[in-house]
Amino acid sequence: MRGIFSLDGPVGRALERFAALLGVSILWLVCSFPLATIGASTAALYTMTLRMVRNEEGKIVSGFFRAFRENFKKSTLIHLILCAFGALVGFYWIIVGGMPETMRVFFHGASLMFTFIWLMEALFVYPVQARFENTVWNTMKNAWLMAAGNLHIFLLALIITAAPFMTLLLNTGLFLSTLPVWILLGPGLTAWLNSYLFQHCFRKYVPSGKEEEETEI
Repeated sequence: MRGIFSLDGPVGRALERFAALLGVSILWLVCSFPLATIGASTAALYTMTLRMVRNEEGKIVSGFFRAFRENFKKSTLIHLILCAFGALVGFYWIIVGGMPETMRVFFHGASLMFTFIWLMEALFVYPVQARFENTVWNTMKNAWLMAAGNLHIFLLALIITAAPFMTLLLNTGLFLSTLPVWILLGPGLTAWLNSYLFQHCFRKYVPSGKEEEETEI
């Protein structure tokens, strides 16, 4: 029994991981205000959770703020580009919604395609920014190519990321009763679960022997 509840036992490790995920979730929430910094905050979040799945996260607070500073310029620019493209996709949906029904069927297909492309980019770009050193253009290009080449990982990550919204749609009462958990633990837990998928994906692109380093692609 003592081994189970020791710091190195299963319970101790689970509590340590819970505290780490709670910590990065709170840091992500704090650093995402104002919303203009959400890109750098998300890149820092994935920097920490990717390290967690490699068991090398180190100090949570100092590690998060260091990653936030290092990713600030590039991730903020990526965030602005994503917002601009997302706004265009949303505007396109509005235009299509006002079309005659006979035309709407064809253009709805294009709307879904643009939305799918945006989701692929939005889900992959911050983990790629956190894991690899590159220019903004190459980071965004590589993120989309990785998503397109690993559709199964993209779909699983999409399901994990959309879990709170799916819960809201399917069972509003359950969502509201667990809202504090979603707010305080959701960001870190979502990124951590996704990081197992991304880490598996990134192994294809990391040279042998450089698994623990930030590499260029």
